[in-house]
Amino acid sequence: MLIGWTAVVHRPDEDIMTPSSWLPQRIAIAAALCICACTATTASAERVTLTFDPIDDAGPYPDSYTESGFIITSLYPDAPHLHAGGGSLLLHSRDGSSPYHIQRVDGSSFDFLGFDYMGGDSLFVADTGASFTILGDQPLATFSMAAAFHDVTAVDWYMNNPGDLDFPDPQWGQIDNVVLNIPAAPEPAPAAMFGVGLAGLLLRRAAAKKNAPG
Repeated sequence: MLIGWTAVVHRPDEDIMTPSSWLPQRIAIAAALCICACTATTASAERVTLTFDPIDDAGPYPDSYTESGFIITSLYPDAPHLHAGGGSLLLHSRDGSSPYHIQRVDGSSFDFLGFDYMGGDSLFVADTGASFTILGDQPLATFSMAAAFHDVTAVDWYMNNPGDLDFPDPQWGQIDNVVLNIPAAPEPAPAAMFGVGLAGLLLRRAAAKKNAPG
């Protein structure tokens, strides 16, 4: 059985897309996209320190505290609140406060690097599972955190009641100068934006030539 076929005849002056004609365009497009990939820049990391200097402006029991893109709240289930401490942050082991929750306002990751602390038993736990314990009666000291506290999205600060829970002996902790690192984020460079535009222009040109009336 014969199958019908149609002969296609091109005019001598017709622009035909052959491997030799479209290959240079594809190479040019690939080169433009390579510019995009190779010229993206990275913003430098930013280190911030929470000094708590303005915390007393919100009164002795603020609902939350925000500084340098970070927010601290209490996760206590009933009437949670923070304790302002005259330019520092206080936490007690009685009802209403523990634990405090530290995170970035936008919820992104950060490195929890260190802080100044004095007071009773405290426990710091990251959302990654990393933990750090300070025993009671701690005089003022600066603590540096291990790499396990890098690239976290939240850190909780706990202070529990010691001794007899029927007659708990409340304890206090005071924290200040919390040092945090915001990791670097990639940003498009001007050359990368140029590469995107060049690739788009070449693709439009190729499509126009392909769809031109015969």
